[in-house]
Amino acid sequence: MLQSWSKLLDRVLIKITFCRTLPKKHGRKTRKDIENTIVSIRKALMEGNEHESKYLGVGADAIQYRMEKLSFSMDEILSVSTIKRIVKKHGLKVNKRERYIRVKSKKRYTILNPTQIDEMYQMDFVGPRFIKGYGAVSSLNLIDVVCNRVQIEQYDSKSRDNVIGFLIQYWRNNPIPRYLQVDNGMYFIGDFKYPRRFSRFIRFCLYVGVEVVFINPKSPWMNGSIENFNGWFDEKFWDKETFTSLEDMRAKSTHFVGQYNDLSAWKKRNKSLEQINPARILNNSLKIPLGKLPLTKGKIHFIRMVDNDGIISVRNETFEVGREFISEYVWATICLKKQTMEVFYRAKDQDTAVLIKKFEYKLSEVVKDLRLDIGKTS
Repeated sequence: MLQSWSKLLDRVLIKITFCRTLPKKHGRKTRKDIENTIVSIRKALMEGNEHESKYLGVGADAIQYRMEKLSFSMDEILSVSTIKRIVKKHGLKVNKRERYIRVKSKKRYTILNPTQIDEMYQMDFVGPRFIKGYGAVSSLNLIDVVCNRVQIEQYDSKSRDNVIGFLIQYWRNNPIPRYLQVDNGMYFIGDFKYPRRFSRFIRFCLYVGVEVVFINPKSPWMNGSIENFNGWFDEKFWDKETFTSLEDMRAKSTHFVGQYNDLSAWKKRNKSLEQINPARILNNSLKIPLGKLPLTKGKIHFIRMVDNDGIISVRNETFEVGREFISEYVWATICLKKQTMEVFYRAKDQDTAVLIKKFEYKLSEVVKDLRLDIGKTS
């Protein structure tokens, strides 16, 4: 018995010794000309002076994208890990831009899970910032949370007229989403003097069949997609360029948006993203009564945190949902057709939200049906 164990041990020791003496396997050696190209592209991206690449950033995916544009074959375009190794080898690393860190709730604050292009947008104002010799300028930024396509426009004020005009122009050429998520800025939500009278922004969205989602106050991380883009806008565009006027900034922003959207599309080239169906575009011949928009049947959503008394505040009006939900996020939906407000909550161990409260939400104003001629299918 001892002899058998001795023989087995000898065989194991021989195998270990043999494996240690084998030469280490290395991956395929990178061609020197390819390595030099990666170094040159990285340096050009870091300098940011080339017109065709100045807004792309400096990451490995941007290097891959530039190599494809420079007609390198897919076999010649190296992996992200290999590009990072080459960048580190040549001392070309840079500090990473801070991204919005999402809280540990893992999106339990929302009941939406958009998966289609043009299903859900996020929108936000950046600014005001000041152009020397001109004055204050703000940028209205819009992003599709699924495909990361963006559209931006700059204005000299944060007004509802500018917001509505921006959306009309965009939705006459691009599909109208189901949801538009924003913060609680007065240009979006309106004033609270009359809680059940809605702003022209809300009325316009209802008029064209869009459900507005208002995030919890002072919680920009809930709008993570647009906030991350805002950081990119600051770093790659606002802080990098010199502007002389509003018109100058608008002209330069077109190139910035084009490069951002091209790179975003390239990053998602291997993902099979579906378009919202049906895709509706705002009817060009439609005359929208902006001066007197009616209330239209639809829904408005609010993400709110329950306070220490078990209460939430929606448009300066309080609703008791229960002390068992203190410090938790809930989702409140106002249905104008039914004139009710339903409150939903998703527990930590649940995949779906459940209805926890329902309130009457009577309106003094007549609520009209959604017009069928608002949009045309693309």
